[in-house]
Amino acid sequence: MNQVTKFDGSHEDLIHDVAFNYYGNRLATCSSDQKIKIWDYNEQTGKWEAGTPIKAHSCAVLKASWAHPEYGQVLASCSFDRSVAIWEEVYHDAVKKWMPMASLRDGNGTVQDVEFAPNHLGLRLATVAADGQVRIYEAMDVTSLVHWTTIDSFPVSDGPSKDEEGNHCLSWCTSKFTAQMMVVGCAKDHVAKIFRQDHNHKWQACEILGGHGGVVHDVSWAPNMGRSYHLIATACKDGHVRIFKLTDDSMGGALAGGWSRKMFNVQCIADFSDHNAEVWRVEWNITGTILSSSGDDGKVRLWKAAYNGEWKCMSVIAAEDSPGASFAR
Repeated sequence: MNQVTKFDGSHEDLIHDVAFNYYGNRLATCSSDQKIKIWDYNEQTGKWEAGTPIKAHSCAVLKASWAHPEYGQVLASCSFDRSVAIWEEVYHDAVKKWMPMASLRDGNGTVQDVEFAPNHLGLRLATVAADGQVRIYEAMDVTSLVHWTTIDSFPVSDGPSKDEEGNHCLSWCTSKFTAQMMVVGCAKDHVAKIFRQDHNHKWQACEILGGHGGVVHDVSWAPNMGRSYHLIATACKDGHVRIFKLTDDSMGGALAGGWSRKMFNVQCIADFSDHNAEVWRVEWNITGTILSSSGDDGKVRLWKAAYNGEWKCMSVIAAEDSPGASFAR
């Protein structure tokens, strides 16, 4: 069933991010009011119902990410206060409550994005901060989320970050059949880069996704679902949504250890300017067949490939100038 559900987000300031859980029946909203709200979808009433707001950080909360449900109800959030907070829903005094489990604070800048790794890699998460550094953390014990350790870190650019106010973003590759990879939006460089672990377990850039006319605000690596190629979407300040297709490049130059720096043939197979405004978010559905994008035009657009492989807009969802939020199910 396709329908649009409207409700008042009831935050006291700007909502920066909305994150759905694995099953799509819970969502987290985070805001400049320093709070996170967890919403549950009531199948009987068809409404989203909010729990008690979580005072999450000492500054605006920018992003939230759900862990895979095999690890329980676990959420990570990042903020202007330069920290990442780990939350878990647990029984406290016979009542389910969201409790702070850990606070991760390693960088010198705003933590701009956070995302849990695919579940086959264990309970890990990656962050990227305004200092241009990606950091990867792992829970030392998945049954007790108090202790996390930094297992890796790498810069997104060869030199120091050009602009600490520049936006960085990241998205993991979910495929089980490749080495660990992620795509990172690189602030004022106006590109996104593919990073991959080599045979020495070092993260190195192997491809650049170019052609952007401004800062890359968001990136999303499509779930593979058995395809022989990868799809990555980007949202850009220049008002464009772009989809890149990555196919294996067996002719790439070999490096020490038998690893090829050039992994893929990169092709931009779709470039849309329908928003006519800055685009802030892109997100794939669970099968990687439908892409959603949202921008300053106040609309969510859904994109899907036709039978001939051409990507087209299949639907537009508008908030109709409502002060609340709109979500489609």
